Amino acid sequence: MNVKAFAQLLLLGALWGAAFMFLRIAAPEFGTFATAGARVGIACAIMLAVVFAMRLTFPLREKWRRYLAIGAVNTAGPFVLYCFAALHIPAAYSAIGNSTTPIWGALIAVIVFKERLNVAGWIGIVAAFAGVIALVGLQSVQITPLLIAGMLSVLIGAMMYAVAGFLIKRYLSDDGGIVGATGMVLGATCWLIPISLFALPAKVPSVQAWVAVLALAVFCTVLGYFMFFKLIREIGPQRASSVAFLFPAFAAFWGWFFLDESITINMLIGMALVLTGTALVSASQHAANSVHWLRFREWILWPLAFTFAPHTLRVRIARRIASDASFFASEVSALRANAPRFVPDIDLDAASREHRLLRFMDRCDVFLSAFREKHTLKHMIVAEGLPPKERAAVCLSAHRGNGWWMLLSLAKQGRPVELVSAPFPKFTTLTDQLWRPYFKLRWREMNRMGGLPLITMKGASKHVRSALENYGRVIATIDIPPALAKRCSEVAFFGRNAYMPRQVIDIAVETNATLWMVFGDVNAETLTQHVRFEPIDTSKGAQAAFGEYAAKLEAAIRQRPGSWHAWGDVDLYFRAN
Repeated sequence: MNVKAFAQLLLLGALWGAAFMFLRIAAPEFGTFATAGARVGIACAIMLAVVFAMRLTFPLREKWRRYLAIGAVNTAGPFVLYCFAALHIPAAYSAIGNSTTPIWGALIAVIVFKERLNVAGWIGIVAAFAGVIALVGLQSVQITPLLIAGMLSVLIGAMMYAVAGFLIKRYLSDDGGIVGATGMVLGATCWLIPISLFALPAKVPSVQAWVAVLALAVFCTVLGYFMFFKLIREIGPQRASSVAFLFPAFAAFWGWFFLDESITINMLIGMALVLTGTALVSASQHAANSVHWLRFREWILWPLAFTFAPHTLRVRIARRIASDASFFASEVSALRANAPRFVPDIDLDAASREHRLLRFMDRCDVFLSAFREKHTLKHMIVAEGLPPKERAAVCLSAHRGNGWWMLLSLAKQGRPVELVSAPFPKFTTLTDQLWRPYFKLRWREMNRMGGLPLITMKGASKHVRSALENYGRVIATIDIPPALAKRCSEVAFFGRNAYMPRQVIDIAVETNATLWMVFGDVNAETLTQHVRFEPIDTSKGAQAAFGEYAAKLEAAIRQRPGSWHAWGDVDLYFRAN
């Protein structure tokens, strides 16, 4: 979310938070129905004028029944209930109760539409209603029937908003934002104006009360609706709906600043519980489709559980991940779409299970390295064919298998290891910044395991040459397509001419270093990780060694197609820059 959008969201929160204060000013003089009627009547006139001035299509004849029905549920009913509540409870109480709308929405989805709610969602519902109880039950003033009626009115109004959300999605989703909002307000006006005429105040309200009603109509209804639908277009409905989290704070502030309403400890406790519960419910509702939730589950939540679990439970976790199609879905989708073109006899189900297992173990290895390295090395790692210590060595890995522990296996020989890595990722958004600690941990562990700072691909040649001339070890991944790497060379791969970077092989030949290929495999039954080093012949020159590397990689992929992680980019290998 950019600064401009955040500023608009803040302004909208201030406007809608102020609505509860304006209701506290207008309702005592206008009365419940007249306040609601005046608000929607003025707003309706302005919104209709805007629709016709902009020459927007307004399908009143086709949809008047929908506008009446949804206007009653989304506008008329809640406006009346909140006007009644404004006579008996502070503005902040109304705002906090209004924030339970997502809670009611979740309950309706579960009860009516039989949708599932996870544990976090149910905890959120309990927390939200505990907040409402705290709001009423922990206060120092006397609890009266009217105070309880006011809180119930707010909760019923929030429930009506939740019901209206489903109706709008079902019946008005094809309307433009301004047109749909105008139709709803027109429908509410048709309900409230006739009733308001029979509930006019006994005496003319004060100028202050009229100003409050005008503010409710112009700023909190017309401008508020238009800003909200504009934000939906710019930042999406989920982010735009987060404005509800701002209501209580702004309502409490306006009530304190203009109406001398106190901010009490029970208000703060209730606000915290309601907002926490609402956040949990909202997160649980969107979790199934959230890229960030899926990443958190696959990269952090289950890997941490695996790291600290006993072996028998680890096996059960790994089997669940391997067999559950919802894990690493995009990676497996790429495998299933592309692998059959290169490996026609592939068992896609078996390959998918292996792919999920290897991806999962790679994510677990970060935490196993950071928290349980000694235990992991003793019980899970088997290293075979390590290069001799006496000579410099270049170890070529690939996007195949699970080679995290090759760093530590080489470093245990007593020589530091240079790892040629991609640069540390750039984080351009606030959400991306939340992942910085994870990537920093991963980066730090690779540095620590190898004993030397990582070399990024840019300018790596000089460092690689220096390391090899001093009998060091270098690890490099070279199955990188031309779109992601510079100076790629041609090599036979799956019966076609592919392109991958060869420079590190050139340097190995020039410095007379030994050349090795690294394979990392995981035993699906025992979860033992095998790190295997195989020599590559450099006596016939760099191109021949390059061809041997590609041939070994192709053979390993054909044997275990699910072990290769680059299926999503496979076509890029056959396009030269």
